[in-house]
Amino acid sequence: MYKKLLFSGLCLLATSAAAETVSLEYKGFYDRLKQVNKGGYQLVEVAFSVPMQKNCLIQSGSISSEKTSTPLTYTDAQRLFIPLDDDLKDQRALVNLNFAGSAEGCAIAMQVRAKQTLAEYDKARLQQIVTEMDTLLGAMQGFPMRYFRESIAGLNFEFQPEQEVYVHLNGREQAVKGSYKLAANELENITTLSFSAQPLVLSPWVK
Repeated sequence: MYKKLLFSGLCLLATSAAAETVSLEYKGFYDRLKQVNKGGYQLVEVAFSVPMQKNCLIQSGSISSEKTSTPLTYTDAQRLFIPLDDDLKDQRALVNLNFAGSAEGCAIAMQVRAKQTLAEYDKARLQQIVTEMDTLLGAMQGFPMRYFRESIAGLNFEFQPEQEVYVHLNGREQAVKGSYKLAANELENITTLSFSAQPLVLSPWVK
């Protein structure tokens, strides 16, 4: 499940049906990446992406300023890899996205997720992931809202859609499709958690 945090400068990519190329201020990405970097999180990160919708399919991308222009790296799932670069911020760089469609109604999603997914977890690692995700989400809420935010409900493990995966929790087996949610209050009783297939994404479960 994506927890979409849409923020100034990144919310709306285009409002015109004729638009095919969109430029966004690099600073909006930089501010979030800097916040994560300062937190020293070992197991979690933020990921930027564009939804896989007909109007929003990326053909190419770049990061440009008056001095430089470099290709933008992105995956088939349209996750954007944005570098943390003080020079690009100072040069007021732009993140340029070229779309196959009109880009009307498209948005940038920012998701807190684990840096790495595993087929097997122990309790200590799961607890650290929950703590880091909860801390990072709280930091991103900003003052004063972070003081009124509820803790995350748990963890959401995402797999290939319609893929049947077997979950082994404390010796018990369960078949799931698409995703598996682990409540935060279950962590104290976990001895082992493993999957028959490695999750694609591990993200916060937010009710």
